[in-house]
Amino acid sequence: MCYRADRLGNGSEADKRGGGAMGVGWLLGFTPVLLAVTAFAIVRGGAPCRPYWLAWCGLAATMIGDYFLAVKGAPLHSREFLLGVAGFSLAQLLWIVFFMRRHARWSRRVAAGLAFSLAILLGARVIPALRSAPLACALSLYALLSVVSVSYACGTHGASRAWRYGLCLLLFSDTMIAFAHVLRVPRVGPLVGATYVLSLLCIAFAVARCGRPPAAPGRRRYLRRAPVAAFAGGLASLALFGWAMWACPGEVYNPFRNMLSFLGRTRVRGVEFPLCHYLFTCSLALSAGVMAGFYPALSCFVRGARQKRWLLWGGTLNAAGLLTIAFVPENVHGLFHNVGCVAAVAGGAVALLLLTPAKNNPRVSGVSRWAWLAWCCALVGVFEAFLLAHRFKLLPFSPYVPTCQKLVILTFIAWIEYYAVLLYWRTRVPAPVRVARTDGREKA
Repeated sequence: MCYRADRLGNGSEADKRGGGAMGVGWLLGFTPVLLAVTAFAIVRGGAPCRPYWLAWCGLAATMIGDYFLAVKGAPLHSREFLLGVAGFSLAQLLWIVFFMRRHARWSRRVAAGLAFSLAILLGARVIPALRSAPLACALSLYALLSVVSVSYACGTHGASRAWRYGLCLLLFSDTMIAFAHVLRVPRVGPLVGATYVLSLLCIAFAVARCGRPPAAPGRRRYLRRAPVAAFAGGLASLALFGWAMWACPGEVYNPFRNMLSFLGRTRVRGVEFPLCHYLFTCSLALSAGVMAGFYPALSCFVRGARQKRWLLWGGTLNAAGLLTIAFVPENVHGLFHNVGCVAAVAGGAVALLLLTPAKNNPRVSGVSRWAWLAWCCALVGVFEAFLLAHRFKLLPFSPYVPTCQKLVILTFIAWIEYYAVLLYWRTRVPAPVRVARTDGREKA
C-alpha cells in the first residue's frame, strides 16, 4: 500500500516531504507506465505468457488502493479507506490465484513464521489501536492474503525470483503503514513510499520476464554464500546493538544492570521513541532475516529427512520469535514480548538438540557437539535459577539476570558462527579426486 504523508501527522511538514495529493498523484501515471510495459511483454511473449494476464490484473488492481489511500488520502475510519484496502486485497488475491494456476507450492514455514509474528503484532498493538471492528476485520484479512502471497512467492513456482522481492517489499511497506499511521511511530513514514515503489518495480519486472525461465537454483552456490551472509549479518546486528547502547538516553547503558530489551522500549528515561528503540528494532529484524536465511544451510549438517524438517521448523520458530520481539517492545505488552523470547529460544534449542547426536551430525566432532550442549544447558539452568531466586526475593535482579542473559545471547551467536565457519571451510575445500590405480581399483 501507499498512504498520503499528510494523513500521518502535520500536513504542512508532510507536504514539504512530498506528501499531499500533488505529491503522490504521480502514482496514477507511474503504475500505468508499468502496466503498458508489462502488457507489451506479455503480448510479445505469446502463449507461454498468457497466464501472466492474471498477475497483470493484480498489478492494475493496486491502482484502486492508490486512488483511495494515496491520492484521496482517505481517513483511517472512513468508507474510502476500506475501499482502498479492498483494492489491495483484490491484487493479493489475483496474485495468489496466479501462483495456484501455475501449480506452485507455497512455503509452509514462511507462512507459519509470518503468521505467528504478524498475528501477535495485530492482536497486541494494531487492533486495539483501531477501535473499529470492520477496519480490524479488513486489515486482518489483508494481512492473511499478504502472508499467503509471500509464502507462494518464496515457495516453488518456476517464475522469476523478482516475485519474492516484490511481494516481500510490499509486505514491509504495509507494515510500515501500520507503525506510522495506526501506532503513530514517528520517522518511519518515508519508508512507506520508497519500499512501495520498489515493490511495484519488482513485480512489474517479474511479469515482464514471463517468457524467460528463471535461473536454476544452485545449491552449491547458496551453501558458499550462506556463511558469508551469516558473518556479515551477525556483525551488522552486533554493531546496531552496540550503537543502540551508545545512543540510550540519560545515563550510559549498563549491560550488567539492564536487560537487552530495555533498549527497545518506546519510552526510555522520559524520551519517547529514542534512537536506541529504532536501532534495537532494526537489529532484531536483521537477525531474524539472517536466521531465516542460514537455517536451510545449517540443515546440510543433519542426516535424515525428518531431522532436516524439524531443524528447518526450529529455524522458523527462532526467526518468528526474533521478529515478534522487534514488533512488540516489553513496555507495550510484556506477555507477547515474552512469547517472542520463548519462541526464539525454543527454535534455537531445537537446532542445538538435533545437531548434537552423532547419528544426526556425524561430520562434526563429538567433543564439540556435546561441549556446546553441556555449556548451553548449564548456562540456561543458571539463568533460570537466577530468575527464580529473584522471584522469591533471594537475589537482586541485577547484575545476575542481565549478565546471564547477555551470556546466553552471545553463546547462541558464537554457536551459529561456529557452524558458519565449518560450512565456509567445507564449501571451499576441493572434493577428493578419484584416481585409478594400476590394479584397476580406485583410490582417493
